[in-house]
Amino acid sequence: MTIETFIFVHDQKIILDFIKNDKFKNLPNLKFLFLGSGEIDKIRDLQNVIISRELEYNIENYPKLTSFTGWYSIWKNNLSKSDFINLFEYDITISENFNETQNKKLIKNTILGYIPFSPHNHNFIGHSPWIYELGQSIQKKYNINIKEFLKSVPNDFICSMTSNHTFDIGTFKKYMEWMEPMIDDIKISNFSGHMTERSISLFYILNGVKSVVIPNVLFHFQLNSHGTQSIPKEKFFNNYDKLVKNGI
Repeated sequence: MTIETFIFVHDQKIILDFIKNDKFKNLPNLKFLFLGSGEIDKIRDLQNVIISRELEYNIENYPKLTSFTGWYSIWKNNLSKSDFINLFEYDITISENFNETQNKKLIKNTILGYIPFSPHNHNFIGHSPWIYELGQSIQKKYNINIKEFLKSVPNDFICSMTSNHTFDIGTFKKYMEWMEPMIDDIKISNFSGHMTERSISLFYILNGVKSVVIPNVLFHFQLNSHGTQSIPKEKFFNNYDKLVKNGI
């Protein structure tokens, strides 16, 4: 079983600080995927860094899609040959037993999430700006009313939130193929990053894909890089040392 890890980052300083502090050193086959239009002069020649905007196929001109643009680059440019891929945002830390816990779950599941969330929580699809265009697109492309469909989901069902997930490569490709017809519908929204986060759980719920959520092994700082939540900018600076040194 082979696993590859992609960390999505939008600032070259963060990548350099991660490397300096051996951040994510225990994750297998680690690569940093640089997103956006920022400076890259200090990381361009690093072997473990991929510049998304320089790839043949990319959608980096739609930055509000956030880390999904990196997912698109991996898929369209066929960057992974592994059995499983970790797709992680930069603003996380992981537990010491992360790999051991993950490996036990990968045997029986095709998608792993790490941040438990209820699909019946108002903030999943109840807050219209975070889901509107995606919900309309799923209705148009797949003839599914997501609000009605979720009524059939058991009250105790737990899905995953944020874009931090692990996929087997075949399921990752199926998810991207499912999402591709909807990209044009959501890419111009200021909240498209929230939509892509929710699309992952919606994909496996709506399509009956086997998944599991593993709590307490991945912590997400939620540093609001896309600037669409009322989170003060000071949170980034106040947590930066913890972030680059894998602290909680």
